[in-house]
Amino acid sequence: MTDARVIFVPGLAPKPAADVYRAQLFRVLLAALQRARPRAASILAAQPDAFVLVAWTHFFYPADRDISLDLAGIDRLLTQEATTEDRREIASWSRRIDFLVRTAGDAVPLLARLANSAIRAQLRDVTRYQRDSDGIGTRIRALVREALESAWAAGARVLLIGHSLGSVICYDTLWDLSRERGASPRVDLFMTLGSPLATHVIRRRLRGTNERGGDAYPRNIARWVNFTARADTTALQPRLEPRFREMLDLGLVESIEDHVDLTNCFRGASGLNTHEAYGYLFQRTLAEIVGEFIERAPNGAPTGRAAAR
Repeated sequence: MTDARVIFVPGLAPKPAADVYRAQLFRVLLAALQRARPRAASILAAQPDAFVLVAWTHFFYPADRDISLDLAGIDRLLTQEATTEDRREIASWSRRIDFLVRTAGDAVPLLARLANSAIRAQLRDVTRYQRDSDGIGTRIRALVREALESAWAAGARVLLIGHSLGSVICYDTLWDLSRERGASPRVDLFMTLGSPLATHVIRRRLRGTNERGGDAYPRNIARWVNFTARADTTALQPRLEPRFREMLDLGLVESIEDHVDLTNCFRGASGLNTHEAYGYLFQRTLAEIVGEFIERAPNGAPTGRAAAR
């Protein structure tokens, strides 16, 4: 048995129907745990309700994504190692140039207007969320807040995972909870995947950005672990610790860890996607950290393999 609650908040773009998407995310996480922390995999498999998906993209997109577009890529991810072709494409000059162009666009917003239509559409959606157009940001954060408050009311230890813009939504929600609502419970482990939190386009409208000192940050994160894959063009500033170091200096968080040398080789219907959530969840380092969290006893003490470390 575990008292852990794993809450996953996805990023932009249409997602499959919530129950279907949750099942595939859960499948990938369990597979990662089975190869890295089999005991944790058994614990989580016996308590599937401990994995919670906060589905929110229906606020932005009228239709669900067809899960069949993802299934072959998921099967490949779970059964094959990264190939030479995968690694060569990740390190290709075309991807390096794309990364540099996007970095320039983030630093000089005027250049972003020259981006292709897909990037411009993505930036418009980010702006809709951050400006709270028609209250959409407020409604999305309410879903995350409800999931957190439900876990805390049940006395659960919380692992909050935010992928892509989901990491921004999580951060904003935590700031709201700790600053505006005065909530005292903490997220035991905050995990960000392919996060744009350190980019200029996000930072300028991040919750608390106009405050000073401790008021600029959430107070309810115990430990923060960030994962960035090579050539992930959403996480243009791959390390978050330098940007949020003041949280450490102020004693607002116990640690901020960056893991930035990862290979995300998920290949879906549109080819190689180094930003894909499935590929992040299958990282062995992530599974080790999640597994240790799940294996901890209700009183927070490590058990079994974790206790032997």
